[in-house]
Amino acid sequence: MSGKNVSGVVPADLFDVAQSIADYEGATMSSLVSSALAFYLSLPAAARRSARYVMSSKDEAARGLLLEGCARAAAQAADIRLSGQLAANGKALGLHEPSLTDEAIETLAVAAVREARNATRLAQSTIGGRKRPARART
Repeated sequence: MSGKNVSGVVPADLFDVAQSIADYEGATMSSLVSSALAFYLSLPAAARRSARYVMSSKDEAARGLLLEGCARAAAQAADIRLSGQLAANGKALGLHEPSLTDEAIETLAVAAVREARNATRLAQSTIGGRKRPARART
């Protein structure tokens, strides 16, 4: 991808966490920063202002609530997209049981994705030596 070079200064601990995440995800620092910036700039202006306000505060409860909400919304959006893809791929390959409804196929696909995520959750619970907060399940 062609683009513009941008330079900036970030705190050393933030850089270390970002590098650990980039390494873990098999991404470059450039692609990680580009993705984060694209996500942030895609938010409505009011949401960006609110996020900056909360993240610049020392209120850990408010920061946790913001981050948990973002994480939950991202996971839900990915589940919806993935379940649709899995259902479509299964049908295209003729792997569906004629007696299964679309809803049953989707339920099975979502359950399989959740099971896979749960199996890897422990391995992902620490990044860069920092314990990530436990996520509440609903």
